[in-house]
Amino acid sequence: MAAVATTTWVQDSPFGAISITLGLSGITRVELPPLNGDFLFTDGKKRAPTNKKSRRVGAIGRQFDEYFSGIRTRFDVSVDLPDTLSAFQRTVLTTLADDVAYGETVSYGELAEMAGRPGTARAVGTAMARNPVPFLIPCHRVVAANGIGGYGGSAGGGVELKRALLRLESGDRSRY
Repeated sequence: MAAVATTTWVQDSPFGAISITLGLSGITRVELPPLNGDFLFTDGKKRAPTNKKSRRVGAIGRQFDEYFSGIRTRFDVSVDLPDTLSAFQRTVLTTLADDVAYGETVSYGELAEMAGRPGTARAVGTAMARNPVPFLIPCHRVVAANGIGGYGGSAGGGVELKRALLRLESGDRSRY
């Protein structure tokens, strides 16, 4: 069986460098800015991503630049979710991407209802934590019923990044 061709590159953002991995069928992974400066790849190794340039990478990179500058409110790129996600997690992530617009937020419970699974707010939280493509599937738009909730698997820097992304989408670019 032939290996799947992928390209991984570092994309600058106002929040630090992000790593984007593109497979044959679409974006497979977006890594948030690492707190320690290293990206952890799916093979478990830490290393700097390559910086390969192609027209396809350039076009995707421009979309991220436009998003971070407040020009783009929706990405026009294919996402290739991994088979390791459950059917429920795929449904929740797809519902989020399709039904929660730029600048809006929903609670975990509201997203559970939107996905046709009321009462599964905790499972929605797990789906958000397993989201391999933040920004493209905007898990930062999902908040706790009584506060901001977590983000990026981190109780500290991740929550600040979530707040900054919500400020960006609200039009407040003065504080990120």
